[in-house]
Amino acid sequence: MKTYETTGRGWPVIAMAGAIALSIARTGLAQETPPAPDVEVAMGPIEEVVVIGRYRSAATDIVSERIDSDVAIDFLDAEGIARLGDSNVASALRRVPGVTVRDDKFVYVRGLGERYSSTQLNGAAVPSPDLTRDVLPLDIFPAEIIDALAITKSYSPDLPAAFGGGNVDIRTKRVPEDAVFNIKLNTGWNSEGGDKAWTYNGGGDDSWGEDDGTRALPGALRDALVAYEGNLSPNNILTVLRRGGGNPTIQEADLINRQLATTLNRDLDLKRQSIDPDLNGEITGGYRWFLGEDWEFGFLALGAYESAQRNRNRVNRRVVNPDLNYSLTERSVDQVNWTGALNLGLRFTDDHEIGTFSLALRNTEDETSNVITCLDGQFNDCGDELRPTQGRLYDIRYEQRDLRVNQVTGRHKLGDATLGFLPEMFGFLERVRDLEVTWYYSDSTAKSDIPNEARFGLIETLDPATGGVTSSQLRPTASSGEYRFSELDDDVLSHGFAVSVPQYWGRLDATLSAGHSYSRKGRRYEQYTFGLGSTAPGFPAVAEGTPSEVFSDENLLDLGTGIRIVTGIGGFGTESYLAGQIVDASFFKFDLLWDSTWRLSGGARWESFQQLGVPVNLLAFRGSRVPLSPQEIADSAINEDDWYPALALTYIRPGFWSDEFQLRLGWSQTVARPDLREISRSTYIDPLTEARVRGNPFLVPSELTNIDVRGEWFWDNGDNFTVSLFLKDIVDPIETVQGGATEENILFNFVNADSAEIYGVEFEGLKGLDFASRWLGDWVNGFYVAGNLTLSDTEIEITPGPGVGNITNQQRRLTQHSKWVANLQLGYDSPGGNHGATLAYNSFGERILFAGIDGFGDAFEQPFHSLDFTYSWFATDQLTLKFRLRNLLKDKLEVEQDGVSVIEQKVGLTGLVDLRWAL
Repeated sequence: MKTYETTGRGWPVIAMAGAIALSIARTGLAQETPPAPDVEVAMGPIEEVVVIGRYRSAATDIVSERIDSDVAIDFLDAEGIARLGDSNVASALRRVPGVTVRDDKFVYVRGLGERYSSTQLNGAAVPSPDLTRDVLPLDIFPAEIIDALAITKSYSPDLPAAFGGGNVDIRTKRVPEDAVFNIKLNTGWNSEGGDKAWTYNGGGDDSWGEDDGTRALPGALRDALVAYEGNLSPNNILTVLRRGGGNPTIQEADLINRQLATTLNRDLDLKRQSIDPDLNGEITGGYRWFLGEDWEFGFLALGAYESAQRNRNRVNRRVVNPDLNYSLTERSVDQVNWTGALNLGLRFTDDHEIGTFSLALRNTEDETSNVITCLDGQFNDCGDELRPTQGRLYDIRYEQRDLRVNQVTGRHKLGDATLGFLPEMFGFLERVRDLEVTWYYSDSTAKSDIPNEARFGLIETLDPATGGVTSSQLRPTASSGEYRFSELDDDVLSHGFAVSVPQYWGRLDATLSAGHSYSRKGRRYEQYTFGLGSTAPGFPAVAEGTPSEVFSDENLLDLGTGIRIVTGIGGFGTESYLAGQIVDASFFKFDLLWDSTWRLSGGARWESFQQLGVPVNLLAFRGSRVPLSPQEIADSAINEDDWYPALALTYIRPGFWSDEFQLRLGWSQTVARPDLREISRSTYIDPLTEARVRGNPFLVPSELTNIDVRGEWFWDNGDNFTVSLFLKDIVDPIETVQGGATEENILFNFVNADSAEIYGVEFEGLKGLDFASRWLGDWVNGFYVAGNLTLSDTEIEITPGPGVGNITNQQRRLTQHSKWVANLQLGYDSPGGNHGATLAYNSFGERILFAGIDGFGDAFEQPFHSLDFTYSWFATDQLTLKFRLRNLLKDKLEVEQDGVSVIEQKVGLTGLVDLRWAL
């Protein structure tokens, strides 16, 4: 029985750290003559082929891995990703049965949101550089570094117990068999781009995705916050000055405030510039040396750079009077991504391997928005027939996300070579021949920096006849200009080991394994906000013009304008926070195979889990910066430990309708825990809905019971067919609900519902069209069709409570759940292998984005129908040309509530051309 302790137990206010990192790390140094695949070591247990690479026969290479797997795992390899032309992990995962992706970043598995799915990198946990979520955004991983993606849908005790919809393990490329040297160049365009984009004067290093200090929080302003105890008002400055002696005046204090205002970067006027074509480049090199008969050493290095500009225009509407309550956003985004990766590997015979993997990623987005608003309370009345006015917002947001990963892995086996080296006195080790020990150590850091995020609010008077703008002024408020400086640090340290021993007793083959892992995670988020503006009578005289003109040094230092800098504006509670996790886990597992017909595997995992998040007031210089009592801190802490069991039964019968057949049954108990952001009392802006989201420190973990049944048919030619049934029962599921609204934003909260249930069926198959050649001719021999369809439903019961609002539908589907997910592919490989083409379709059913309150209905994200085309020409053994078209149907992102399109954004058609040269 699980117990929750709420004692503080000396929890430090500083972040503690961690998420799970178990699983066997794959090292993968190649041999001079590659052996038959070692399922457990070389690739890990794999079960599902989703797409085929350049040749359909590639499917047969991993059929043995599917058969040897003890649990249900979907698999996408590097060949399949290349075939479909997906540029990152998030795009590739859309092809997997039952998987959808939100915001092109976060994975939904079997209709469960991202909080019910975990992500690992080579079997280890890594931190998230995303401000809005604790889960890892998968768009930051370029496809070039990926060897395989394994999506586990049935729980196994060697995986983290935080398992709901599934676990995604990103397996990176390892040391190559032979010398490798590749160069790839890429360019592209988007139909929604147009010729011009919004921009502003940035820094000198923007082309590398790094701010050169132009946007940094001014040192003078940071020092002033300390000197004047977080309050820069003239009255407080005067109070502090008088403590130091002398007889300062309010005019002197007011002048100090104005001088501090001049340190802010105000050179932020919006302007238009031409859009440049996408520019992408990649270079890869690797080699392997043989050091005598027993030793091998190798490396693989990769560097990639990508820059692109996109226009992402959007319409937002309120459910009430949508014709008068809306905003029109013209948004331009400059994207810069670069990647550096290095693998080193050392092997001694076939029995011992040590490998390292180092990764540096940068993902930078520079957003510039020009927004027209017609929302009640925003200084405008678009419906006034005599003197119509509208609001306008100039928004600037520069976000730099960095991920650094360093991993060391090892594998050691009591094989023939090792036993041959040992003296005779160790002959007893023959009893545990092929005993294997794997271990890993992973240290990773994620950072996200958003310096000088700015918003300027204006009022525009319109001509009643033409609708043209006749005058434009900054709003007469204390924060007509808003500045925000945000910084996130997320660190994860994890290590673990596993031991497995195979035994053979006649018709029974058995493998016993056990292991341990430990991880700690710490997250620090800091945010400073400032306002610049005036309500003085003299301000309107200078309020007309661009932000740099209105907030010029001359106007700031002019006493008559009344312009001052203020601190802590725009807050909705304490924005900064500290949070941490510690997970200590052990597992044992058995895998029994009787007469190559019946297979029983299972075991249990024990996990000790601790988590705490506390808000921090950075402007509090007297007393505690944590605005909570010791009891409140203790009440919000999670301290639990429990066992998580799993069982899997497989029936194997070759020749049953196909060359190979397996019937699987799986049962397990797992948990879904609130992430660090969800338990903090701070708020943030959701990038999709632009709504404020507030954490709930009293969330408790959700308990899940999982049941899976799967039938699999494999043919020697690579064809396959799979049917899966699944059922999940959830206690205390975590839901996103609407909690009210501010003047400018909807407010979302998190809450534990009472219970939920999800059930469904998955179909998947791949079939070559060779059989049709007798009717249609030999030209169809190179074609194949592949696809998958998931049908599911959910039901949740939720009771209204504090902070939840008056929920309209207390019985409904889970938020983020889709009733259906579909993928369909038509592929072609020319007889000589010089040409390949794939047409891929992906879509999902409508899903609840958030639950409505006060009689308003739930908001549904509408289906997005994606049709992509990829053509590859293998001109020579070294030269490849690839042409890609994305979103051929030009579908758009849309969210509806009570028949009103509350969010609408065009995505556009994207065209990309790749040129690759390989040694």
